[in-house]
Amino acid sequence: MGDIAIFLLLLAGVAIGFLAGRFSRTRSSKQTHPKDYALNYYKGLSYLFNEQPDGAIDAFIGALEVNSDTLETHLALGNMLRRRGEVTKAIKVHQNLLARPGLNVRQQHESQLELARDYVKSGLLDRAEALLLELVKLSPSYKQQALDHLVEIYQDENEWDKAIAAASTMDEKLFRPRSAATLAELKAHFACEQAEEDLILKSWGKARSHLQEALKFDRESARASLLFAQLELGQGRYREAQAHLHRVPQQDPDYILLGLDMLCECYDKLGDVRGLHKYLLVLLNQHPGNSLVLKVAERLRWTNDDYTAADFIAAHLKERPSIRTLNRLVELHLPYSEGRARENLQLLKQLVDRVVEEKPSFCCNKCGFTGNTMHWLCPGCKAWGTVKPIRGVAGE
Repeated sequence: MGDIAIFLLLLAGVAIGFLAGRFSRTRSSKQTHPKDYALNYYKGLSYLFNEQPDGAIDAFIGALEVNSDTLETHLALGNMLRRRGEVTKAIKVHQNLLARPGLNVRQQHESQLELARDYVKSGLLDRAEALLLELVKLSPSYKQQALDHLVEIYQDENEWDKAIAAASTMDEKLFRPRSAATLAELKAHFACEQAEEDLILKSWGKARSHLQEALKFDRESARASLLFAQLELGQGRYREAQAHLHRVPQQDPDYILLGLDMLCECYDKLGDVRGLHKYLLVLLNQHPGNSLVLKVAERLRWTNDDYTAADFIAAHLKERPSIRTLNRLVELHLPYSEGRARENLQLLKQLVDRVVEEKPSFCCNKCGFTGNTMHWLCPGCKAWGTVKPIRGVAGE
């Protein structure tokens, strides 16, 4: 019955288009006889009330003449079908539009854009790309929308050079991002994607070039700084890696935890244990987080003892309750407990372990997607830079 309700909403538009077409045809003997359109129209009603929507769509397409008065009804029908996942039917509607004469240039381009969207939805990306590239050349009115879809296609296909080129052609003032990312941030992410591929292939020169490009697009790209640190660290350039990691707190403090292990390695390789401890405390003071508490406690454990680390964690637990830090505190006390106290601590640790395992570490600020892996492109809403560490008792 849902299909019937939806098509009834279009029925009024079809009827209006039918009557408008009939009126215009009475003024010209060259038009097809109205009885042909009436036959298709009533046939469509028959299909509709017998719950045969496929037949109704075909009949309505035949009944509704394509002209400037009925174009919006055709487009509404096609877009409704695409939203409902019936992409093959949507393609049929929009192809029918493009095959009909009588549309002006703007209407042709609008129909072409909708057909390209159908192709994107159905995974026919080559066909969509061809239509969109043509629109970029020929249609100032739809150029921005066509470029936006091209960026989406190139992103899905990992064609990062093309994605950067398309994004660079877009108008910043007209850009309507799917997330809070600007065009500059978008291009920086694309360049970082290239750098990550280079790092996997150990193409150090290409990785450096792409990261320089990313920072040229967006000087505040924490992702580029983290990747640059990874590159420098892999080549034994510890002071250079350290410098890149020092930029992350100013660029986006939410991503400090992603570079903590690399930061400790840099200071250790440079033999600056005191410098590391001092810097970690500065970070903890300016940007409180459970990962920093645990990292400082870990360093205290090796430079002093378990009791010092446990006292440090306990002091911060009073200010910032956290399941993760509580779990670490229990771990530190277990080796020094006996009898019933040890059994109780072991039980507590088992319960806390279960809670920690069930809690995600990252969440998308836009769509709410959660997981334990960091994604720069949200798998849920396909937005860049919206996945952040979860904060609070169960997170950071």
